[in-house]
Amino acid sequence: MNQNRYNGFLNIYKESGWTSMDVCAKLRRVLHMKKIGHAGTLDPMAEGVLPVALGRATKDVDRVGDGTKTYEAGMLLGLETDTEDVTGKPVGCILNKEHKNAEDQADRPDSDPKCPDLIEKIEQLPGDTWPSETKIREAILSFAGSYEQLTPMYSARKVNGKKLYQYARAGIEVERKTRRVEISDIEILKVNAPHVRFRVSCTKGTYIRTLCRDIGERLGCGACMESLTRTRVGDFTADTALRIAEIETLEEEGAIDQKLLIKAPTAISIGKFDGTHTGHQALLKELMKVAQEDRLRTCVLILKFGSTGVLTDEERKQKLYDLGIDYCIELPFTEEMKNMSAEDFLEKILIGRYHMKAIVAGDDVSFGKGKRGDAAFLREHADELGYRVRLIEKIKINFAAEARGDSAIDALIAGKQNPVSSPKLNGALPNAIDTSSKSIGNNKPESGSRKDADAAEQSQDISSTLLRAELSKGDMIHVTRLLGSPYAITGEVVHGKHLGTDRMQIPTINIPVPKELILPPKGVYAVRAKLADERGSFERSEVLEGIANLGTRPTVDKEGNETIMLETHLFSYEGDCYGRLARIELCFYIRQEERFESLEALKTRLKERDIPAAESFFEKLDEQGRE
Repeated sequence: MNQNRYNGFLNIYKESGWTSMDVCAKLRRVLHMKKIGHAGTLDPMAEGVLPVALGRATKDVDRVGDGTKTYEAGMLLGLETDTEDVTGKPVGCILNKEHKNAEDQADRPDSDPKCPDLIEKIEQLPGDTWPSETKIREAILSFAGSYEQLTPMYSARKVNGKKLYQYARAGIEVERKTRRVEISDIEILKVNAPHVRFRVSCTKGTYIRTLCRDIGERLGCGACMESLTRTRVGDFTADTALRIAEIETLEEEGAIDQKLLIKAPTAISIGKFDGTHTGHQALLKELMKVAQEDRLRTCVLILKFGSTGVLTDEERKQKLYDLGIDYCIELPFTEEMKNMSAEDFLEKILIGRYHMKAIVAGDDVSFGKGKRGDAAFLREHADELGYRVRLIEKIKINFAAEARGDSAIDALIAGKQNPVSSPKLNGALPNAIDTSSKSIGNNKPESGSRKDADAAEQSQDISSTLLRAELSKGDMIHVTRLLGSPYAITGEVVHGKHLGTDRMQIPTINIPVPKELILPPKGVYAVRAKLADERGSFERSEVLEGIANLGTRPTVDKEGNETIMLETHLFSYEGDCYGRLARIELCFYIRQEERFESLEALKTRLKERDIPAAESFFEKLDEQGRE
């Protein structure tokens, strides 16, 4: 299970019959993640708003659970139970004129009273059995304000390290202390004795069933709760709450992020973050600095404009989390968002949903209809809406100057120890490898022009556009500089035709390439790889060097095949890795993909030229790493 799939709060509508923990257990299965908790327990018979924290948001549960809660309660006069609601065992009833405890009949099953039977009889009592409507209203309203409430035995509060309901189920009554609770508002909705409905707003820790019991005691006829709907917890409301079935649909559609809320104050950056290149990393480093200064959580809001990218959606989020970001939210750039005013996006999205207290952005930032949400707009509204603004200039790169650097050692060399995780942004951004000493042939497809050469001699803004351009040219050294780590493809190892092992003595592992990835040119690459462990983690995996073909494998597959595969031969690996995750870094472009006349011709090319070229590349990396 990927624990970084989702981080934030979901507003869940708990249905009657489920415990709050039942809801969390169901969500773990639906969302394929373990770290899930809820804010504010609801009894099984109750329904309504249940804020649920996913992933890192579990740290912020108290920020939600401590808020004011609003309930609509149904109260039944004339009946008292051990659980203080109609699901419990009757312990007192108006049908008993002396109103004695009914426990002396508990050992006689044939005469043991049941709530449904008693409720039916209570409803048949004449109207003059009950206090007047005026007295009922007065009794209910008298609880407005603060009062001392005795914790019910059937509750999750602990006494001597044990939950009270555990004592209750064992038939043990223990001494409990009262707690002061605050009833900020009570509104009587309907009185039709013995049934009464009212709405109550109260503080954390208030038991509505205990309130019903206390009202009945004050009226002298006894009472218990017969229904409960929670309509609000802080700013989580029932009208926007989602049922489990709706969550299942959203998960299938990949739209969970659009429903997530953040309740901790945040410092936010917004953008595409395609590839999360070194320009983005400089921005994120500043974001974390601002968050640390103001004691805020960091949040990256990813605006998704298309279906393809340098990273898959999951990889992009994981890279941001690896860089130290607390929350990553992905929002598709829909027609609704396109037409949303800058004011609404700022107030309803950034501040309303994600609790923004600071924003860190490039000086060319823009959002909202007509791109009105620019730097000047952000500064104009900062004092009024209570956030601060930090703007940074774009980072530039000069590829030629980087290549001439005497001491530049980038993630290609650093990645010898750990090529699959990005560095934390707590120091200088990674430099680039000195490619001026390479002499192993072309490092990109033969499509270069004088314009490309001139561009390499000039400083350019680091951007997603530049990254995609260098990737399309196959200049993996430039791509590595821009990303801060080599471009990689991750996938599950699947069975191929076994031609590499059986007929060529060059065993390979095969990975289907995700369709949403923007790819470099088809061809042969020097690669480094890691194989995940049983938990899907690459953290302790060995770094393996090899060679890979990215493409449609024209020598062995039928003409017209358009399925892109990454077929990798690892120099020093022998074993079965089918079904395991593999992460393959494309470090250096060797040649374009070709169709050979025979498997023997392909084998000769691989062994005599391609494999030596890859080995030479890695030897030169090692040499530079030792300098």
